[in-house]
Amino acid sequence: MIDKMIELIKSEMQPSLGCTEPVAIGLAVSRTCQYLQKPATKLEMHISSNIFKNAYSVTIPNAGKPGIQLACALGFLLSKPDNTMEIFSSVTSELVKEAEKLVEDGFVEIHIISSSQFYIEVYALNDKEKAHTITVDKHDNLVKVEKDGAVLLDNIKQTNQEQTVASFDITKYTFEDFIRIAETVEIEKLQFIKEAVEMNLHISEVGMKQKYALGIGPALNGMMINKKLSNDLVTTVKSVVSAACDFRMSGGNGSVMTFLGSGNQGLEATLPIAVTAKYLNLSEEKMLRAEMLGLMITIYIKYHVGRLSPICGATLSGAGSSAGITWLLGGSKEAICGAVQNMLGCLAGMLCDGAKGGCALKLSTSAGEAVYSALYALDNSIIQPTDGIISQNVEDTVKNVATLSLEGMAEVDMKIIDIMMHKK
Repeated sequence: MIDKMIELIKSEMQPSLGCTEPVAIGLAVSRTCQYLQKPATKLEMHISSNIFKNAYSVTIPNAGKPGIQLACALGFLLSKPDNTMEIFSSVTSELVKEAEKLVEDGFVEIHIISSSQFYIEVYALNDKEKAHTITVDKHDNLVKVEKDGAVLLDNIKQTNQEQTVASFDITKYTFEDFIRIAETVEIEKLQFIKEAVEMNLHISEVGMKQKYALGIGPALNGMMINKKLSNDLVTTVKSVVSAACDFRMSGGNGSVMTFLGSGNQGLEATLPIAVTAKYLNLSEEKMLRAEMLGLMITIYIKYHVGRLSPICGATLSGAGSSAGITWLLGGSKEAICGAVQNMLGCLAGMLCDGAKGGCALKLSTSAGEAVYSALYALDNSIIQPTDGIISQNVEDTVKNVATLSLEGMAEVDMKIIDIMMHKK
């Protein structure tokens, strides 16, 4: 079971340059255009509302500006074999100008599908050819390819967001199982987590050097230096996490280790635990075991709620971090479960209104609350099952959050998109 769990976590980690939704759009276009002998003269895109929401406002890496149509045009111009989620590393100012001209000339047509599923469908056409692809559930999960009506690939029936590696279904396990795995796994098997932590810490260090996006990270750090805020664990965690988010949301030219398809979730799932361990001078082994616990719990929550959702993913990955921090500090199973209950009871209502610079505020809040929720739980201050969506068992609370997101908030994304497109 441990090896399958590790395989699952590894499968949900991937480096990405920039916000993953515009990157996924560019990658899907790039892949589609590979099937044409001549350059495309028209792109027709069908994307789910959650993809649209998350790609609408965020800055494209090296482009210095946002734009879904721009991401599509850049994907076309950068089309070549073996592109990855770091496709926009090759963007130049000249390429941006060329892409903007394509957009201005009506090269890209966008259609929004009201769905929280991860779904990107691309039609690339010229006067003689037509290529068609579908990417679902994961940012680089190409499941269907057609060329001039001939099916070249069709894995749609084999893909499902809830499927796991080798039929390993993490949702069937409990928090007690996750704690046992984290405490008994051979530490040598967790070196891949160390690499992810180091990558994300590096981006935070870059983001701390100057003001990117809102500059929340360096602002918090400066307030600690100037003694406007105390130099404590909570503020340190908030500053480190938000600095990394500042940089990537500004389109910074540097990759982070994503988790479950999201760079911000990768930051929120890894950095609060790593910063806590360093702040308290705890061993690398303890840090890696805590990271393992947090990652398992984050997957468990996200596989219930959905890869994309109306609820901010930082709050959910922050719940995983809170569990890891609680374990780091010697918390019992009851305290670990209580920390997650505290997080879900506090922040589960935070909306995702798309990727943008302001995400650093949400990541900062979730990171700080991850520490607070852990400390509350260690003090036996745990939200009660009589409160709102909280159940007696944390696993049931996760299911309640999933119901709230999937059923109660089903129309939220389209309303957010309407506001985004028509606000004054």
